[in-house]
Amino acid sequence: MYVGITNLEVANKHTQWFEINQVIIHPTFEMFHPVGGDVALVQSKSAIVFSDYVLPICLPSSNLNLSDLSCWTTGWGMVSPQGETGKDLLEAQLPLIPKFQCQLLYGLTSYLLPEMLCAGDIKNMKNVCEGDSGSPLVCKVNQTWLQIGIVSWGRGCAQPLYPGVFANVSYFLNWIRYNMETIPDPPQLTPFVSSSLRATVSSFVTIMGSLLVL
Repeated sequence: MYVGITNLEVANKHTQWFEINQVIIHPTFEMFHPVGGDVALVQSKSAIVFSDYVLPICLPSSNLNLSDLSCWTTGWGMVSPQGETGKDLLEAQLPLIPKFQCQLLYGLTSYLLPEMLCAGDIKNMKNVCEGDSGSPLVCKVNQTWLQIGIVSWGRGCAQPLYPGVFANVSYFLNWIRYNMETIPDPPQLTPFVSSSLRATVSSFVTIMGSLLVL
């Protein structure tokens, strides 16, 4: 697992590499629904070294008001419906879409569950695409960046009438905090820093100490 990386082929002096100690999958993932419980925690074998280039993201509160927030997503997914991908990490500003509006766009028989939220720039046709799953949706609240969503699913790639659907981090707060407080720390190892990448990073992970939210 890499942190501090923005190009999939070339590391920089801020890039750190970590071995994974364990992955904790939400117990409802695919239990009741194909895309339900779409969140996981990753524990690295050593602590992440924070700097001006590698920073943690804050968790939202359970009662966060999502109205009028400025939100962004980042990822290495496809940049066109034709399947084109890039090497550099891309970002997009995505307005939040009210749940009732998202439900109308997807239809009453869609898979929108209470644990999900929607975002997408319908006017400018900006959205997440295949390969972005697990990427963060972060919003600035009172000068603090919060991770409010995790890319989960959608219909097509940047379809104008179909916003991206995200796992709502606030919905899973109790589960996240319980695991962060109860899972023991692994034996500490030294992070490895390399000038070249020997593996491909498939999704952006959001740093939370030695536990990461996917």
